[in-house]
Amino acid sequence: MAGGSGTRLWPLSRELYPKQLLKLIGDKTLIQQTFLRLSKIISLKNIYIITNENSAENIYFQLKDLGAIKENIIKEPFQKNTAPAIALVTEIIFRKDGKAEILVSSSDHFIKSDLEFIKMAKTAFKIAEGDFLVTFGIIPNYPSQEYGYIKRKSKIKNQKSKINVYGVEKFIEKPDVKQAEKLIKQGAYWNSGIFVWRAKTILDGIKIFLPEVYKTVETYFQNPNEFLKLFRSLESISIDKGVLEKSDNVAVLPAKFDWQDIGSWKALYEILPKDSNQNVLNEHAISEDCSNCLIQGTKKRIVVALGLEGLIVVDTEDAVLVAHKNHSHKIKNSLEKMRQNNFNQHLQHPTAYRPWGYYTVLEEGENFKVKKIVVEPGQKLSLQSHKKRAEHWIVLKGNAKVELNGKIFNLKHHQSIDIPIGAEHCLENITRKLLEIIEVQSGDYLKEDDIVRFNDKYGRN
Repeated sequence: MAGGSGTRLWPLSRELYPKQLLKLIGDKTLIQQTFLRLSKIISLKNIYIITNENSAENIYFQLKDLGAIKENIIKEPFQKNTAPAIALVTEIIFRKDGKAEILVSSSDHFIKSDLEFIKMAKTAFKIAEGDFLVTFGIIPNYPSQEYGYIKRKSKIKNQKSKINVYGVEKFIEKPDVKQAEKLIKQGAYWNSGIFVWRAKTILDGIKIFLPEVYKTVETYFQNPNEFLKLFRSLESISIDKGVLEKSDNVAVLPAKFDWQDIGSWKALYEILPKDSNQNVLNEHAISEDCSNCLIQGTKKRIVVALGLEGLIVVDTEDAVLVAHKNHSHKIKNSLEKMRQNNFNQHLQHPTAYRPWGYYTVLEEGENFKVKKIVVEPGQKLSLQSHKKRAEHWIVLKGNAKVELNGKIFNLKHHQSIDIPIGAEHCLENITRKLLEIIEVQSGDYLKEDDIVRFNDKYGRN
């Protein structure tokens, strides 16, 4: 599942480039780490990713070299929480293989040991053969208010595994600290949101407890227009609340691996390595007399912190977050205020990554936008046109091959070219070095959706 927007990790995570696409831990993005972990137990042809329209392209280009199949990236038409998303993918899988067993995992979890995860997953598959809906329970190490909890019942007998598995008495959604402390004393687990079940078993549960969801996904193959209409009208509901809380065949498997849902800056702080003062600092941060802080600067601006305790300070190209560590998960209200005031900082970064390279918005105002475009060696943009804007390109570095209305132009350092409104044009880097240009856009409408593609090597529409 990779459809979330990761708002609580703003300003690094944005709606159009959420946390699962970021390298927060190590040299791989979260979704790359998840894909590689699952590929050790599931064949590549059987790994499905459900996401939204905005993220699908970026996800594919991050995963294609790892073996992801483009047709297995399913786009949910509207975000309706996990129950409709799981139902849709399960229906697709079930029609291909009526005996399929499914492991459901989020794309933004940190799991320290892939080996231990794989062992637990294999055990869960065996348990699921008995028509159980298996959820992985995490043994809590502190009374978190950010996670749901699972209160277990007695041990399940006659199972196909020697590992202890328990029935589920109750799911508790994000309790306060006192209630969390009480639940931990009672032996409750954190709800990891990782599930294993037979496709038929979960679809039967959805049919009983969420009949409108079941009816909707059944129309996916027969009537696409009806499917969109029905999906839009669905209640936003989690699979936990919609099915698991009402079922009597749910089992909780205590996980024996280190797990963290990277749902907030505090959660990320807990994972990352710290200095002797328990600070998490990147290479662009300097601190004096600070402790228990997470501080990140950027290449353009270093962050100097003096005498801070328990704070999160994150600087990006166009926004800065300063928050107490224990309040960093409350950012939702601030993002809503950004929307109300038409601030784009909640939506996207000035720098956007594409399969051919990236661009950075340097300046924009009424009827103009200035970008720096960087094209990787051997890569090219699509042959395209714009209905509402003209462009002017200036080569800063490298050699640019430009196609303009069927004619070819080779531009070098300091040379430029005009792209009129409606002109078919393409930019290509045929060298082994980076190509950098400045693009000046002018027109009444300058958003990214003003594009008509005629030919694209990356298969984009």
